[in-house]
Amino acid sequence: MDIRELYEKFIECEQLISTDTRMIEKGSLFFSWKGEVNDGNAFAREALDKGARYVVIDNPDFFINEQTIVVENSIRTLQELAIYHRKHFDIPIIAIGGSNGKTTTKELIADVLGTQKNVIASLGSHNNHVGVPKTLLRINRTTDVAVIEMGANHLGEIKQLCEIAHPTIGLITNIGRDHIGLFGGPGAVIEANLELYNYLKAKQGHVFVNIQNKDLVHYAKGIDNTTLYGQGIPGEQGIRSLHTVPTISFEWKNYTVNTLLTGEYNMENIAAAIAVGKFFNITDDHIISSLQKFKPQSNRSEMYTSIKGNLIIKDFYNANRTSMEHALENLATMKEHDPKKNSVAILGDMFELGDFSSEDHRAVVDTILEKGIETVILIGKEFRQVASEPQFLYFNTTDEAISGLSNYNFSNSIILLKASNGMNFQKLFDSIEW
Repeated sequence: MDIRELYEKFIECEQLISTDTRMIEKGSLFFSWKGEVNDGNAFAREALDKGARYVVIDNPDFFINEQTIVVENSIRTLQELAIYHRKHFDIPIIAIGGSNGKTTTKELIADVLGTQKNVIASLGSHNNHVGVPKTLLRINRTTDVAVIEMGANHLGEIKQLCEIAHPTIGLITNIGRDHIGLFGGPGAVIEANLELYNYLKAKQGHVFVNIQNKDLVHYAKGIDNTTLYGQGIPGEQGIRSLHTVPTISFEWKNYTVNTLLTGEYNMENIAAAIAVGKFFNITDDHIISSLQKFKPQSNRSEMYTSIKGNLIIKDFYNANRTSMEHALENLATMKEHDPKKNSVAILGDMFELGDFSSEDHRAVVDTILEKGIETVILIGKEFRQVASEPQFLYFNTTDEAISGLSNYNFSNSIILLKASNGMNFQKLFDSIEW
């Protein structure tokens, strides 16, 4: 079956795509594929039983009936279908890349644009070789603009995602030390992120660059269509921070805007949303209303006040050295703002650091000491290998921490919970009486 025939099936399925039998949409086109450990093609029959109209498989041993479409590589076929679909629409595609803040920036931009336009945006952090095609396949005749998050942990992945999505606009939030073990070093992290700039430069696309990030300003030189934004710029592309704790307030033009976000690190995300909003002619009142209502979710700097009166910052969707340092700086600033409160950092191991693991975990410990965090609880073997400070509490696993902290009295505290997602800090949060 060629891509045009498959596309007809996709349209017949009313553009519904499923890849997980736990979340099957009835009448959808279901894709399954061989994984490194398990063969997902085995779920094709379950997909049909749950209401999928057709299933795409890449292992003919699991052929079922005329509703089965056998291809050589299901993931590549999904990507080719997205490329073919993308060609039907002459709309702006905004690609969001970077080491930290991609999802928050994407959500802010989508919310701002969505006040006056029909927007398709990546769901959650669906930013990889499967998530990006699935987002593109949601574009329809009513869509005005798509906001696509792009993530990578190896060289060439952003380039591939650009070749699938064909973005016309791009924004790199920042370049830190995410997935540094998989990339092999900081130079490769930079090179990978710049694949977005390189694509847009070659295609005469438009880039948005935070003027405070001197590295990005340097890397964007030579790109003709560039919009600078951020703190320090006069006019509608610039903002000025008033305070960032407990939540962010800032000046924009002649407005004072109060948000539900916290942390200096979120100022650049807000500034990006404003800059993109003005580029698309979103009115000032719609931009302000969107930013003031925006509430962080999915354990990304979420703030929660417990029944005991503790303020908890849930920031454990993911973590790397850069984001850890920013979160600790914000915790210290919040303590300065409310000195009667006790500052508590509960940190878990950071993953995908490879040979840089000891160096980066120790750097986080040094930041803790530098910022004077009063109560520190470190969870995970990586932290345990590099830290021996007697004033800290240590646990090897999250389950050990849950047991050890079950009777711990957290009171009058600002508590930061941060770790890589694999540490399962959601279980920790759910298990402790804060």
